[in-house]
Amino acid sequence: MKAFTFLSVALFWVAATSASAPNGGSFKTAFVVAPLPSPRTKSSVRSSSIDANTNQPDLKKFNNVIYATDDTMDMLRGELKARLLKAADDYSAMRAKTDDLVLRAKEFEEQTSTVASKKQRLVPRLLGKIVRKISRRKHKKNEDKTLSQSQGILTSDSFKQMKLDVGVTGNKVIELAEQLSLLNPTPNPTLGFKEYGGVTPNENKLNGQWKLRFTTASDASFAVTKERGSATTSQIIDAKKGRFTNVVDFEKGKLRGFRVVVNGKPLSNTDIQLAFKSVKLLRKSRLPWLFGEITIRLPSRLIRWLAARNRPEDERNAPYLSLKYLDEDLRIHTTDSDNWFVQSRIS
Repeated sequence: MKAFTFLSVALFWVAATSASAPNGGSFKTAFVVAPLPSPRTKSSVRSSSIDANTNQPDLKKFNNVIYATDDTMDMLRGELKARLLKAADDYSAMRAKTDDLVLRAKEFEEQTSTVASKKQRLVPRLLGKIVRKISRRKHKKNEDKTLSQSQGILTSDSFKQMKLDVGVTGNKVIELAEQLSLLNPTPNPTLGFKEYGGVTPNENKLNGQWKLRFTTASDASFAVTKERGSATTSQIIDAKKGRFTNVVDFEKGKLRGFRVVVNGKPLSNTDIQLAFKSVKLLRKSRLPWLFGEITIRLPSRLIRWLAARNRPEDERNAPYLSLKYLDEDLRIHTTDSDNWFVQSRIS
């Protein structure tokens, strides 16, 4: 019996040390030698085999014995990233088709109304002008009173980030983003952002320019219109200054685009507080040195106060983002309004 036990342990040792990873990969060290059960402990053997077949195994024991290889983790990340970006592209294509249909419907409605207006008789048109003039005179007297009594322009809802209904296609993107977040290779993505954690900004992976691939935030989504065409959205991050610059460029129109400058302050290893500072409008003008760029300073304290009015007391009083995934070329984060952002690095 002793010889059989010694032989079993020896064979187990040889099998463990001679294992090698396929394709030149390398396994992390994971070797545990446990005493073999004696013939008297049949009940313990039977109970352990039952536990191993249950739907909820002991993860601590499992992780102490089996480790996934680096190659396997990279393969899983690569597969999920490919599916995520493919789903994001499908969602963008679906939105483009929807915007095109809406644009065609508006053009058809305008053409129909133009033809109908030309067929109207002269007398009804003159009567309409007279009625509009009388109506303007009545409203002009009470204009100041109406403006003074207007409310709700600067309310907390005005600064609340609204959420889009992304449908089934968009929910698939969110589901894949949640799965990929579980394989985040950067557990502390804010380290180095504005020298957070005593790390230099050069080591922070957030640095650079990122293209927006998917979002559920309505204020970061721009439908295609006849006046401005399509829009391209990206973000430039300066980890040294702790600054985010949202870049929006339009295909055509008098407004070429705009830039939103936001300062960031790390709150933890994953969360960054946001303070909106300014908006720069880029216009097409005959005097570009004078009217080409218009900068509007934002009252960050007022915005922060208004945005905090509808928040529960246990939440933070300022907008913030939570980084869910970060590697060399992909970034996923959520905001305090539960909106999702998926961005890829622009080389």
